[in-house]
Amino acid sequence: MRRVLRGAVALAVLASPVALATCSGPTAGDLTVSLVTPNSDDGAIVVRVTASQSKEITSAAVACTGCRIFAEQPSATELRAVVTGNLAAGPLVRISVSDTGAPTAYAVQIVQVASRTYQLRPTSGYSLSIQ
Repeated sequence: MRRVLRGAVALAVLASPVALATCSGPTAGDLTVSLVTPNSDDGAIVVRVTASQSKEITSAAVACTGCRIFAEQPSATELRAVVTGNLAAGPLVRISVSDTGAPTAYAVQIVQVASRTYQLRPTSGYSLSIQ
């Protein structure tokens, strides 16, 4: 009986590193927010990014050439940003998050859009996606 017990303990000790190696937790990194726009002369957009309760947003940076970002983060699960410049369809913002393996845990919303001549535009026809 002791031999069987020792064998079981030895097997458990040897198998535990394998089990730990196959368990992987969240992987922090960057996700890209991309813009779809019906216009070719957008100059500014206000976006709001939120994370589900167990996830976090740690920072944001522009992903479009020649753009600038002005961001505030009221909490670990919310980021608000204004992106300015010659905006076009495609990558807009890179967000650093606590779990890149769960992009559906993050949501992005368009708050306002303006043309390069500072005219507010309706947000219909615009969309954002996170990848």
